[in-house]
Amino acid sequence: MRLTVLEHPTTLTARDFQARLERELQELKGELNASVTLDGFSPGGWAQINITGEDSEITSELIADKFPVARTELREIEPQANYKAEIIGANAEELKFDMGVDTRTLSCSIPVGNLNSQLADGKAITLRQLMDCYCLYPGVRIGVRTAIKSDHKIEGWLSDGFLDTVADWVATGLDRIQVFECFKKEADLAVVKTHLSRDVIAVESMTLTMQSIVCKLGTDAVGLIPKLGHILRKQALKPFQPKKITSRCRPW
Repeated sequence: MRLTVLEHPTTLTARDFQARLERELQELKGELNASVTLDGFSPGGWAQINITGEDSEITSELIADKFPVARTELREIEPQANYKAEIIGANAEELKFDMGVDTRTLSCSIPVGNLNSQLADGKAITLRQLMDCYCLYPGVRIGVRTAIKSDHKIEGWLSDGFLDTVADWVATGLDRIQVFECFKKEADLAVVKTHLSRDVIAVESMTLTMQSIVCKLGTDAVGLIPKLGHILRKQALKPFQPKKITSRCRPW
């Protein structure tokens, strides 16, 4: 059995990606009678996992709960359905995403008008401003609800599940630092080395190679970024700030 999951190495994580992914897969498998290995990558660069053994079915279910399964065939995509995806870019008019479909001719996007409706109460905010406020940068995993589907294009909205996550993050009032191209162990170590443990509640994994550092109440994420940047020199660090979102976009 083979699964294609929405995880892929980046420039900074390529060397250790296989070992880190297989370690997590082994932890998920536990004592189950199955063999789980990374078996290459899809044409789009997503990790392909090979699962064999008596308990392969239940093992695949555990993996799918942890790592969203990519939709590799266009026929698997249904209108008005929810899927996991990853942001891959943007222009002035749309946020581009990839859900793993193996065809280079397919364009997947969320129009800026849809994003303004969901993230800004219909106000005309530029896509760049929305990306900055909500940290919607390439590498971020999102939930997508499809609306328009053809052989060459998929358009949609952010899913209700993803919006619920955003609402929960804003409601806490806690700043976050989104760290790109970084394993969790590296982010944890950076917090310790910079003596910021008193300013940080937790480091949460968004994907295998993207981490979210949750700041304590009253801690300014922007102020911590230069300190963490001394350790995480090659990684991109971006602030998620609830106060900025509620003042510029919507109250949630």
